Amino acid sequence: MPRQPKPSPDTIPQPTVPEPAQQPTAEPQSRRTPRRIRKPKWTELHPTIAHLYTDLNDRLTAALEVTGMGLQETFEAAINTYCDALQPPIPAQMPDDADLKIPRDPNQPPPGTPRDQPTAPPAVVRLQRNTRARLVAACKQEQMGGKAVLNDAIEAYLDELDVEE
Repeated sequence: MPRQPKPSPDTIPQPTVPEPAQQPTAEPQSRRTPRRIRKPKWTELHPTIAHLYTDLNDRLTAALEVTGMGLQETFEAAINTYCDALQPPIPAQMPDDADLKIPRDPNQPPPGTPRDQPTAPPAVVRLQRNTRARLVAACKQEQMGGKAVLNDAIEAYLDELDVEE
């Protein structure tokens, strides 16, 4: 089959664009991003690191699957239930200027001492301000560190829910 000669650019039909009858009425889009109207709710929460014992962590995982609750919701309920059960109970509504710094265990063994119970990798839970203040108040009242109180609170809550591994 013989080769066809290439058409010249003058012989190729060009598409025609109709001329607009009037100017476009749309305004040019602004390049500025819209401002956020509300502050996101998660910024009002306080990140709390939880070092749970491994057996307790396994029970908690099972409880989350059974109840369908989330990790934050479970921690909130466990801490508030624990604080209500203490004698004297921790107030349900903490003052605005309440301490939010979780104390360390005052009876902590020296570094290098073997642990009596292995712990799972730490988990970060965002707690509401009032719940965090109640946790700190419970630590001070019981004269224990945050790790011990959190483990006690989660264990008591899981016992209340009757959740086994």
